[in-house]
This record gives sequence, structure tokens and C-alpha cells, in this order.
Amino acid sequence: MRRAELALALALTAATLALLTAVYPVNADFSLENPYWNGMSALKGAGLAAGLAEACALDPREHALLLVGPSKPFTAGDVRAVESFLARGGLVVVADDFGTANQLLEAIGAPVRLTGSLLADPLFNLGALQLPLAFWGGRRLALNYATTVNASACGECGILAESSAFSYLDLNLNGKHDAGEPVGPFPVAVELRYGAGRLVVVSDSSLFINSMLGREANRDFLQQLLASRKPVLVADRWEETPLTMAKELLRSAWRAASSPEVKYSLAALALALSLDWGRRLARANKRF
Repeated sequence: MRRAELALALALTAATLALLTAVYPVNADFSLENPYWNGMSALKGAGLAAGLAEACALDPREHALLLVGPSKPFTAGDVRAVESFLARGGLVVVADDFGTANQLLEAIGAPVRLTGSLLADPLFNLGALQLPLAFWGGRRLALNYATTVNASACGECGILAESSAFSYLDLNLNGKHDAGEPVGPFPVAVELRYGAGRLVVVSDSSLFINSMLGREANRDFLQQLLASRKPVLVADRWEETPLTMAKELLRSAWRAASSPEVKYSLAALALALSLDWGRRLARANKRF
């Protein structure tokens, strides 16, 4: 009897933990399921989310790849997939600041790099040096702890947006402009032809997160980049958190449990355990 009670308590505890894991909101950076300031749930209804290989297999005339804030290294297979997508006429938008995007840019032979130095602007900003404004034609983009794009080796790159003439690179991160620190304007978004496709590099991974997408002209900038293409957010370039791993484990378990073979087997097992527990209960009651 005690074993049955212990098993029931363990089952209830496991079910409670699974339920809490399932309903607790994701708080991982850039996640489409994250409703907080650092997530991208605001883009959830605008397109798709897929792994890099799956995304690159889509029709490049109808889809655009969004590589936002990648933190995982790119494999040789990843590089070939991106090159193939671009060669088939695809659009790839890389938005990063201090992540691993330079590894990809170097691997595909793109003549642009993210400098990795913090962009600051004491005049044109959203209330802090590290929240500078950039200029896209006659409109403004809101940045958040951004860097800049080095396109000096790219003779055919087009500058889409740049910082103001008052901006500078805060090389020592002390929050003030020191002698020797470069001053703007700096490119923060550039585009170039790559085979039959087009590559856009943006030096801020935060441009499209929930807290920034609606600021200034950020949303319009993304829509103009995409034109008629549907955005595909590459969702396997970020390091997973314990919560996202637990949620994926639950989804996998649910998919497995939803198959007819498993469902009927579990139902039969539950019935057998219930009958056994009932018999044990009846015998225990007879003793008294």
C-alpha cells in the first residue's frame, strides 16, 4: 500500500512539474516564444521559425532568412547551406553585434565584418549613450548596444543606414569619448550582392526584439528589406537554456506519447496498474 501511495505521489509531482514547465513563459534571448523585452514573439505571426538547414531548403524567391544574434558556431554544412540559398537568389539578413556572425561572413567570403566595438552617441540616442539612433534615408532606427559594420574592403556594398556624425566607438567602455576613439558616422546596415542573391548585414542583434521592433522606423526597415518575402527566423543558432531544453523534451515526449502504439500501450498499462492497485486495496481492507 505504501508503495502505491509513493508511486502516486511521485506521479503527481512529475505531472505538476511538467505542467509548470509547459506553461512557464520562455525568457531566452531572441526566442519567438519569449513575450518579454528580449524575445521576438512580436515577429511570431509574421513568418516561420526553422533550423538553418530546413530554412535554406525553402524557396528563396518566397522566403528570407533572418539570422539574429547567433551564438553557436557555424559548421561547414551550415556555410554550404547559406551559400546555396544565396546562390539561388535568396535574401539573408544577418543582425548581430557581439556574437558569431563574423565566423559565417568570413566562411562565405563576404567582404564585410562586424567591428565588435560598442557604438555610442551622446546626442542622438534614446536616453542613453548606448542606445544610439541611426539614420536610414530620412528616417531613424533605434539601436540597443550595437556595434558597427566595417565595409572598407567592399567596393560594391551599399550603405543602408549609418550613425550620426556625433557617434563614436567606446573602445574602453568607460561611457565617454576619449582621445583616439574613432568618431562617426559609421555604417550600421549594409547590403551587397552575393551571386544571384542579396546579403544584408546589420550591426545590432536587438533591432527586431519585442522592445525595439516598434521603436522609430525599425519595423518599416525590416518590412522594406523583406519586400514580398516571408521572414524565416533561423531558430537553432542560439545556446539553449535549461527551460527551453525542458520544454523541447516535453514536446518530444508528447509527440511520442501521441502515436497510436504508445497511446494504446500506456492505456493498457494504466488499466493493468489500476486493477492491480484495486486488488491490493481490497486485500488490505479485508485484513481489517
